Amino acid sequence: MPENNPQIGKDVIESLTLGMYEDCRFIYREYIQNAADQVDKAIDCALLEKGEEEIHVVIDSYERTIRIEDNATGIAKDNVVPILRNIAHSTKKRGVDKGFRGIGRLGGLGYCSKLKFVTSFSGEPVKSIMTWDAELLKFIINDRDNNEEAVDVLRKVTNTVTEPEDKDAHYFHVIMEDVTSDDLLDVNSVHDYLSIVAPVDISSNFMFRHEINKFMKENGLAVDTYNIYINGDQIYKPYTNYIYEDNHGGKKKVDDILGVDFLLSKDEKGNIIYWGWYSLSRLNGQMKPKNIARGIRLRKENIQIGDEEICKKFFSKTEDQRFSFYYFGEIHAISRGLIPNSRRDYFGESRECIDFEKRIKLDFLKLKEICYDAQKFRSSANTLAKAQELKNKIETKNKTGHTSLKEKEDLQRQFEEHQKKEEQARKQLANVQKKLETSESPLRGILDKLKPEETTSILVSEPVVSPRNNQGQSKTKYRTDKPIYSQYSKQEKKLIGKIYAAITNAIPDERQREALIRKIEEDITR
Repeated sequence: MPENNPQIGKDVIESLTLGMYEDCRFIYREYIQNAADQVDKAIDCALLEKGEEEIHVVIDSYERTIRIEDNATGIAKDNVVPILRNIAHSTKKRGVDKGFRGIGRLGGLGYCSKLKFVTSFSGEPVKSIMTWDAELLKFIINDRDNNEEAVDVLRKVTNTVTEPEDKDAHYFHVIMEDVTSDDLLDVNSVHDYLSIVAPVDISSNFMFRHEINKFMKENGLAVDTYNIYINGDQIYKPYTNYIYEDNHGGKKKVDDILGVDFLLSKDEKGNIIYWGWYSLSRLNGQMKPKNIARGIRLRKENIQIGDEEICKKFFSKTEDQRFSFYYFGEIHAISRGLIPNSRRDYFGESRECIDFEKRIKLDFLKLKEICYDAQKFRSSANTLAKAQELKNKIETKNKTGHTSLKEKEDLQRQFEEHQKKEEQARKQLANVQKKLETSESPLRGILDKLKPEETTSILVSEPVVSPRNNQGQSKTKYRTDKPIYSQYSKQEKKLIGKIYAAITNAIPDERQREALIRKIEEDITR
């Protein structure tokens, strides 16, 4: 009686190549992740000094080829087939190495005709070349008349040869030929993707980089960074000093980054579970997609987990998830028990993950509260600024004259209505200020920067009072009472006043109607 041995069908290979991820650019992350692990090993064995490492992504959209090259350890000749042809048989350590499942290197098979691994190991005078025939692989998988096992398919679609090489050479190259995806050949898109996903340093142009490095030093923290290049240009994390929105294909600055603040959580033994930083701005609203670094990102070994949406889940209420895009920043998972799942879109289930979520949700409650406090401060200040603006406008009209009685009454009514809001705004502003000044809120140090830019006298100690004349009377001064109209009769002044009133009623924009009335004044008083 035949033995019933377990079988692994060929379709599993398709699941591990095309079926694992939604964004085809993941292949760059996987290959760079593998290169970074080998760089670490090369530094540990003194093959490289830190800073000498180079990971190059070379995209040739004309020839439709992609190369990912590193100068790390490479793979010894006798280990090439066991390591590179086997699936999910990695020798890497969970919780230590960045990659550990042994499936990421297969990702390129779904997007090219041939995938090559070219590698040389220091001390060996040869280089090994393993070629995967992706076209043949697709044909075999789609041939439903044959039910080959995955192991047999791997033997059919791979070929390994050796060629002479300098014995001191050490490297690993991934080569994809006849790339089928235009997205993978879009240099700008790949640059944006890797600048936020890959384990690279923050650009020195980001003015708060020094503060982040200082916090790390004070808390004994380190972040893995590598020299990674795309077509010769080194990439850095794309954090900016400003917040932008789209402007006819370009971009327009709408806010400033005013500072950064930090998160850090330790377990009962004092071991750091995670740490992070986030940007502080005027928190006027969600950052638009024009800001490619928007959102607080989750990272493990300085490689992004998930995408820009990942941290939304840490806000306890759905309506608060919008606040995720009020910031940009990073949460670095340190605990070895926080292990990325196979898709690298979150962590695998574990006690450590449950504890992590409980802790991080408390931090995100604070992030929500910061947004609410900033909103209250800003709305109160804006209300007071509007009252001051109306006062100034009334004072000006009392000097230059009103175009009509209706204009004066409308202004006074607006002011009185705003005075009712002013009292409530003043109380709210005082409460928010007191709270922020007596707490550890990061807004405390930037209160003056949260005020509207168009005014410097919002936080006045006394309520704004409507201006009156010296006798407290409300005698109306009309524009036609000005000396320049002295040449006109009473009836003519009355007619001019009616024209000005009509202009006021017909043109909502005050600047436009004022410009028109001034032009009339210039013409009729020459």
